Amino acid sequence: MQVYIAGGSGDDAPIRRLRGFQRIHLKAGESREVKFTIAADDMPKGKVEICVGGGQPLGNTPHVKGSL
Repeated sequence: MQVYIAGGSGDDAPIRRLRGFQRIHLKAGESREVKFTIAADDMPKGKVEICVGGGQPLGNTPHVKGSL
């Protein structure tokens, strides 16, 4: 499971940054709660978008998206 944070001000702000990673193994139909703790210093200033899933939030990679 990976957590990416996008956002920040400035022209040199990255598109997204990997801020957490946790390897989990699931059987078909199984679910599990996964928690990530992100320090305030790791959060960009301004509006941010958080994506959690099995990889970068591109194309057909399953992920959940939210914003702060």
